[in-house]
Amino acid sequence: MRTNGVQLFIFPHAGGSEVSYVPIEKELLPVTVTSTICYAGRGRRIQEPFLKDMDATAKDCMEIVRKNRDQHLPLVFLGHSLGALIAFETMACMRRYDMDLPELVFFSGRKGPAAVSENTNRSLLPDDELLTCLSRMGGIPEYFLRHPDFLSFYLPIIRNDLHLNDTYSYRQREPFDLPFVIMNGTEDESVGPDPAIFWKEHTIAACYQEWLEGNHFYFSDATAFSQTLTKYISMHFTHLQLPLLKACI
Repeated sequence: MRTNGVQLFIFPHAGGSEVSYVPIEKELLPVTVTSTICYAGRGRRIQEPFLKDMDATAKDCMEIVRKNRDQHLPLVFLGHSLGALIAFETMACMRRYDMDLPELVFFSGRKGPAAVSENTNRSLLPDDELLTCLSRMGGIPEYFLRHPDFLSFYLPIIRNDLHLNDTYSYRQREPFDLPFVIMNGTEDESVGPDPAIFWKEHTIAACYQEWLEGNHFYFSDATAFSQTLTKYISMHFTHLQLPLLKACI
């Protein structure tokens, strides 16, 4: 049993899976025990039906956290894009059920939950338009986007995830009392010039902002991304005397 470090739960982006975050998990091994959440209908849960609304998804993720929680380690969340929204709603669900909340949260690649999304109804786009949209955002090799077998498997997953985004409606609630770190790629036009402003209203604690080189999937540079995570984890959990990744020393 590990007694130092933190426990990090990663909430993947729309269409994402555990595989997407393996490089980050490897980079963070000196600092975290990392679990990437697997949403229903893919990966090891491929036989389960998709969850069609955010409330059901958040409650499902809450149960995953509950079952896999290591009470010996501080809890940290990281959500990217749709995963940021799911992480936020999972926290709200945990609070309703009197579960211990994470002590630090990273929200990546998305404006805050109350911000009006400009990318609604993407789940209803015809296949060719949806593929054009996905290609423009990056994150999926062009070869796969032209491969029929891949598309027959992937399109139902991405459509379901985009449906969660399209049908999401923010409900006003009390802010959290824990620090947020807002991370984005410098070339990601979807988040605007100051995405942190949309997150600050949801916490009474500190709200930091970090920009890293890259587009919406800037975390593909796993080393730079992990160094930034480690910087804030080490800064917040000073009593743990965590090892810093080399570039952060």
